Amino acid sequence: MNKRTIQILATIALVAGALVFLVRSSLSEVEYYKHVDELLEDPGKWESRTLRVHGFVQAGSLDEAIEGQTTKRTFVLEYNGQEVKVRNIGPKPDNFRDLAEVVAKGTLKKEGGEYVLDASELSAKCPSKYEGAERTKDYGGEAPRPNTGAPARSSKYGQ
Repeated sequence: MNKRTIQILATIALVAGALVFLVRSSLSEVEYYKHVDELLEDPGKWESRTLRVHGFVQAGSLDEAIEGQTTKRTFVLEYNGQEVKVRNIGPKPDNFRDLAEVVAKGTLKKEGGEYVLDASELSAKCPSKYEGAERTKDYGGEAPRPNTGAPARSSKYGQ
């Protein structure tokens, strides 16, 4: 082989290696978004993968303990009648409480015959002030309206 052929083969090998590296590194960082019921249809499929799991905190299931300078919590996340236990260490979102809508990011593991989500992050959805009739009862009157900052107009044409 001549010098030119060796350079071309080396370049092809380098490019192929870089492509393999990029594909492998991008696949390892994939996050899957699932509701609890979707997750539990085939939980073995999702073991050890990075997941974002959506559900609601089951009332009365929240257990928090401060150990040293860390806060450890466990709770049950439920959606459409399906439940998964979640473990988390660290700060909790301001709106995190019983019945809160939560997305927990972590990995699913099987422990003692049951699946547990080890969550590294929690995010709780802020309850909307503008949900309409359901919220009207909570406010004891008309539901609040968003303030858009625009001046009120007397007609639909702004006259």
